[in-house]
Amino acid sequence: MGDFSRDASGWVSRSWLADGSAKTEPLSVRAAAGDAPGGLIMPLQFPGKQEFVTPVVVGDGWLDAGHLEFVFAVPQSLPETAMITIFTKDADHLWRQQRRRFPAPQDGVVRVSVPIRGREAVASWESLGHQRPWTALTARLLSEVGCSFEPDTGASDTFSGEVVLTAMRLLPPQALAPLRVLGMNYEPRSPLLGERMEWTLRLSAWPAAPFALKRTRIVAEITPPHGQVELAYGFYYEDFLYDREEWDKTKCLTPSGEPSFKIRYCPRGPGEYSVRISGDIDGETFKLPEMRFHARESAEPYRGFVRRDPDFDQFFVHDDGTPFWGLGINVRSPFDNRYQQVAPYSQWQDQGLAAYERLFRKYRENGINLVEVWMCSWWLALEWINDAPGFHGVGHYNQYRAWMLDHILRLAEENDIYLIIVLNNHGKFGMTYDTEWARNPYNKELGGFLDKCEDYFTDERARAAFKQTADYILARWSASPNVFSWKLFTEVDLTGPSLSFYLDPSVAAWHREMGAYMKEQDLYKHPINTHWMLSYHRINDAIATLPELDAMATDAYYSGGGTAQLINLLRSGRVFAKERKKPLLITEYGGSSYADSMGNLMKQVSIGLWTGFFNEAGVIPMYWWFALVDDKDLYYEYRALSRFGKDEDRRGLECRNYDLSGLPINVNELRGKDRLLYWLFDTEYYLSDLENVVPARRENVVLELPRLDVGDYQVEIRDLQRGEVCEERTLAVVSGEEERQRLSLPPFAAHVALKIKAAPLPLPDGGQ
Repeated sequence: MGDFSRDASGWVSRSWLADGSAKTEPLSVRAAAGDAPGGLIMPLQFPGKQEFVTPVVVGDGWLDAGHLEFVFAVPQSLPETAMITIFTKDADHLWRQQRRRFPAPQDGVVRVSVPIRGREAVASWESLGHQRPWTALTARLLSEVGCSFEPDTGASDTFSGEVVLTAMRLLPPQALAPLRVLGMNYEPRSPLLGERMEWTLRLSAWPAAPFALKRTRIVAEITPPHGQVELAYGFYYEDFLYDREEWDKTKCLTPSGEPSFKIRYCPRGPGEYSVRISGDIDGETFKLPEMRFHARESAEPYRGFVRRDPDFDQFFVHDDGTPFWGLGINVRSPFDNRYQQVAPYSQWQDQGLAAYERLFRKYRENGINLVEVWMCSWWLALEWINDAPGFHGVGHYNQYRAWMLDHILRLAEENDIYLIIVLNNHGKFGMTYDTEWARNPYNKELGGFLDKCEDYFTDERARAAFKQTADYILARWSASPNVFSWKLFTEVDLTGPSLSFYLDPSVAAWHREMGAYMKEQDLYKHPINTHWMLSYHRINDAIATLPELDAMATDAYYSGGGTAQLINLLRSGRVFAKERKKPLLITEYGGSSYADSMGNLMKQVSIGLWTGFFNEAGVIPMYWWFALVDDKDLYYEYRALSRFGKDEDRRGLECRNYDLSGLPINVNELRGKDRLLYWLFDTEYYLSDLENVVPARRENVVLELPRLDVGDYQVEIRDLQRGEVCEERTLAVVSGEEERQRLSLPPFAAHVALKIKAAPLPLPDGGQ
């Protein structure tokens, strides 16, 4: 690799200018003459520092080598105080160096060798501007290597001459040390039920495929109190220092510490667990002694993971049977370029990763408990081209972005928020809208192996790559009960070369295969869904009815008809979903796919939320314009519904809607055996397309109730601006009444909600 007999092999001298830019000049080659070997001429001038560098094209030799050796021809007059620094830069722009006194020449020759493998490499390289030592991945990511010469600090020697680099070569490793576990710890030592546990292992291994869980196999065999062994797999992990004040996602994280392997697990039952951890890495194995821990119950009852409700097809429940209903918002990434177009005057800013800390606190305060995040190229993807730190193509998982998802999930757990995690956005493998295929690492033109984006669904290598990525995702994030579901695709009907490609049988076959694979590998069996654009009209049964998918997901964007059409999409979507006996998740709504007026977008927050609640939505429609909600402080809309719906089990309630005769009021009703829930909204206000409309004060509104059983009822009327009860009444239904009850409502503007529930029976005499 260091044959300089013909040319400089890319080597240049480099100097740094005051503005931080680099100036380079080509090096000359000295031809071999007699006993003097040929080589690169490196001119030196002391005092001063001279730097020489070459790009690196990493081949197999780099991955197998133990040392990198430089051979120099050195003049006897070179001062003894001369220092040499061997430095590298990798594709993530991480610099490392080894600085040492230049050895005394032997017969005019100096050999400088630096380790690039194993513990010696970890210990000997100095990191510059970061805290990540040399790792098993460093050599394969190198982009340049070089050397510099200067006098030692404080030395006053002068020199004008040259050294000649006669060879640079990779040396095989010496006898490799056997695989050892250098350290292991886990926390918490005595976990609560539902609390995610984490084992951290530091290994002496230098794995050839650290991201491939089936090649670098670390597994914990965990025996719960019930006795059925469960397997939790180890995954490669890099840590970072996080600067909350830095909003740029490419700058907020600084690599820190040695990589490790982690195992995550969630105990779901009380009692004693035994754990046996073993590993098989590149043919070497290890086993740790058995360890035990005790899982304990907490003051708050553990409800378990979220599942589809087996009895009510539109709803979800926890493992213990308690209902889960998601009141959510779509925060696929912390920035929204389209919002800047809709509201160009807005001062709202992209705060990067720090946005989730601020937003999640607000969400918890206002009852929002579900958020969608995307593993997209511009945010949390694991694989992409090298356009940002950590991206290195197919099969290399970006540790910066993985750490960010760790952080978001940790924030979600702290704030009692659940996540829908999207594995693929349509642009990665689509040619119609928002195409990213020209930048996709699977693209053959960029070093991948797919000729066309649609080959992703059929190519054996692509399917294997997805499964390997799924293994990593499940190992790293599935142990959290706060993962609500995995979404295989957003807008799957925009993948491929045309708007109809998703109807190709290969797309349904891919969903069947990958859905089944994730169900098989996911210890905690999170629900799985995929997503279609615009509305349920785009959903095709070949995918939607697959048993491997637990739910369907789509948008509620209208092409015309405004807010009235939004309401229609949400109501008719319920019918569509019930016909297929699967929940339909509306994970995007708010205007058309090109937005709408600011007035309509703001009014549609409440329309979407309340319409979903009154139409059997197990997950309340998720508003797309999260930045608008934050910018305009519309959180009261969520707070009002959260408080109204708290402790309301909507399963089995009959829903209907109708217009009040003679008034621009639409009534939405949920009816049960012993209760009635109502939401009334002003159609004149909400359905108007005019900007800055002020809702009228509606008075003398009378609600005719369905016939109620004899008894006493409590009436609770809600002010939806404040999210509070504004009036309480009692209602008595006596025997012999044939007329339906009529309920006069207090004056309201825009909308109002109320509950009518059977009053609790009085306690027996003497009861407290």
